[in-house]
Amino acid sequence: MTRIWGLSQPHRLYEHAFFSSSTPIIITKVKTLEEAKEAIKLKSDVVLWLDVRFSLERVPFILEKSRDAAFLEMKRVEQEKHPETPIFIGARLSDYPWEQINEFYKNTPALKEFYEQFPQTRFVVNMVDNVADAHLKVVEAVEGFKPNERTLIQSDALILMTSVKDLKPEWVYGTSVPDLMRLLTLDSMYVLPATIFKGDVFIAPFTIKNRPAFNDEIIAEMHRRQKRIFLGPIQSEAQLQKAQSLNATGYITDNLPELLRLLGQGPAQ
Repeated sequence: MTRIWGLSQPHRLYEHAFFSSSTPIIITKVKTLEEAKEAIKLKSDVVLWLDVRFSLERVPFILEKSRDAAFLEMKRVEQEKHPETPIFIGARLSDYPWEQINEFYKNTPALKEFYEQFPQTRFVVNMVDNVADAHLKVVEAVEGFKPNERTLIQSDALILMTSVKDLKPEWVYGTSVPDLMRLLTLDSMYVLPATIFKGDVFIAPFTIKNRPAFNDEIIAEMHRRQKRIFLGPIQSEAQLQKAQSLNATGYITDNLPELLRLLGQGPAQ
């Protein structure tokens, strides 16, 4: 009965200016302002995916989590050299001031710089660090740069997206890891159509911890609910073909030139 009830529920296509470009929507991960400029040169309507981190003062900045180890190791070594001084003050990047982080990485831009320098560009703001006041600081950082039509909030942590959505319901929201796990679990119980999913867009990698992040039934259910589907990062022709076969609306990549080559698209004219 639960499954039948779910199948009886109507769903409408969510319309938003973020989706105004032609499909497939291409989303590329960038780490610096220079990478963003190069991506826009290749494809003028590309969406930029930003991995957003937070300093001790909660300054939102862009950095891949895989690069944390170098900074933390430097702090650990310095602490061993100067045991009398508090240098290694935490095991997370968010335990350190923005000035120290920026000095170490050199070209690590703040979130607001992207919105300021690329006023016509859309962004997937992927909130990586689940820290206090993260939702407030992201909203504060981009306020004044006309973010409403060009911001999609994404995070592995559902609480971060929920907190931002309470402040900015007019932005677009993606899919957390708990969302994906819940969909997979309830599909195994044959009640997927009755599952609550509050995201505006279904966003998923192909795998999580070497296990599939979704299946064909989940994709079919998202289509039934008229949800747009963003998949990636696409790292091979086989993955692109898989995304195409699933009628994905958007392709995520960390290698834009290669994805455009696979799609048969040239640089922006």
